[in-house]
Amino acid sequence: MTADVAERPEDALAEPVPCSRCSNTALLTIVGRCADCISDMGRNHPEEREAWRREVTAAIESRAE
Repeated sequence: MTADVAERPEDALAEPVPCSRCSNTALLTIVGRCADCISDMGRNHPEEREAWRREVTAAIESRAE
């Protein structure tokens, strides 16, 4: 058992994970991106958002197989 597992409460429903784009921790990510990054891509980086949407589609399709 690692130290981080030993410190986690047994009733924990979620734990923070790092965003693959900004490295900030978030309780919810979609294909590795936090809500702030998804919003930023939508407003300021349309090409990056489209690439991320393709990743989302691929992830969904791979789960259906």
